[in-house]
Amino acid sequence: MTKKNKEQDQVSTDDAIILMFLDLVEQDGIELDLTLCINGVVISGTLISATNYYEGVTESSKNLKDSTMSKIIAKKFSDLKGDYAKQKEEEEESESTPLTFIHLKNAVYLNNENSPSHYGTWWRGRISSIDGFSVNDLK
Repeated sequence: MTKKNKEQDQVSTDDAIILMFLDLVEQDGIELDLTLCINGVVISGTLISATNYYEGVTESSKNLKDSTMSKIIAKKFSDLKGDYAKQKEEEEESESTPLTFIHLKNAVYLNNENSPSHYGTWWRGRISSIDGFSVNDLK
C-alpha cells in the first residue's frame, strides 16, 4: 500500500457533531441511538465505544453453534480489545490519532419499506463513509 493510499484510509470526518458524539462515547461511555446513511444504505442502532463493540462481539460469539469457531472468534476479539486498550494508553501519553471507525450495537439495515432487514447486529463502519445521520428520539 502506498503512503498516499494509507493516508486516505486514515481520513476521518470533518463533521463536528459526529466527532462530538464519538468523543462522548469513547471518553464518557455514553450510548446514543442513531440512524446513519452510508453510501445509500440506512443503518440504525446504538452508538457504542470500540471497547464495548469488542466485548459485545466476544460475548455474542459464545452463542455460536460451532464451539471451535466460537472459541476462535472470542479469542481474536479479546486480543483486539487488548490491543485497542494498549493503543489508547499509548495515545494518552502522546498525541492522539483520529478515530477511523464507528460502532453500533443492535444495528438494523432499513429497506425501502422502513422495516429492518436484519435484527440486533454488531456493526462497524468507516467514519469517513457517513453521508448523513439523525439522532433517534431525544425525549
